[in-house]
Amino acid sequence: MPHLSELHGAATHLAVVAIPVFAILHLVRLAGRGGPALPGAEAWALGAALVGIVAAGVTGLLVWGQAQTTLRGGHFGVGTWHFWLGIVVAVLALAAAADWVITRRRHGEWHRPTIVPVLAVLIVAGVVVQGYLGGRMTYDRGVGVYDAGEHAQTAVGAEELNIALAQGKDMVLAGREAFSAEGLGCATCHGDRAQGERGPTLAGGRDVAEFRSVHQHGLFPPAVVTDRDFAAINAWLKTLGPPGGGDEG
Repeated sequence: MPHLSELHGAATHLAVVAIPVFAILHLVRLAGRGGPALPGAEAWALGAALVGIVAAGVTGLLVWGQAQTTLRGGHFGVGTWHFWLGIVVAVLALAAAADWVITRRRHGEWHRPTIVPVLAVLIVAGVVVQGYLGGRMTYDRGVGVYDAGEHAQTAVGAEELNIALAQGKDMVLAGREAFSAEGLGCATCHGDRAQGERGPTLAGGRDVAEFRSVHQHGLFPPAVVTDRDFAAINAWLKTLGPPGGGDEG
């Protein structure tokens, strides 16, 4: 089964190709060039762009939960900008399509929409910026990387925790260091004292099954952060307050 991030990438690339093609075909027709086949090709390109945008939006919403558990701390702002820019691009594309269809019905195949040329430029610019932000999320922060294989900080933090435990370091102390922003990075979302910031409060501890239900394929998969690692972190969390804070791990 393809992963949701793969489906999102496929849908997005359809829109990324179709939108500039439609814009180019439209501008060529407005210039009076391209011959009789151009209006039909323009309609197909517009249809492909709309299908790609809708598919990218649907699959993007499905991947959104992964971005929420993968982007640490303030880096989640990249995901937020990427999300809302996608909404703006979709709205502009629908407006351009509506203007194109209305003017075509009124004036035939050689219609000259007044809004489409401006919107086409804005849409292409939006796609470029959104693609850059999506690249930042994937290649810099690892959104969509199955089992978090490329999250260097998580891997290094887990290795340091394992070394500390192997050397007999106190589990609570090792867990506190691993929870920090410099360790596994948990504190960047949950606060230095697990009091809750972008992520929920964890003070008082959590069950490992609850932890896995949220981070199974995010930053902390079992292959990288073992149950023993979690037990050390949880040992420190239990010293911070009563159990049961928040709704998710």
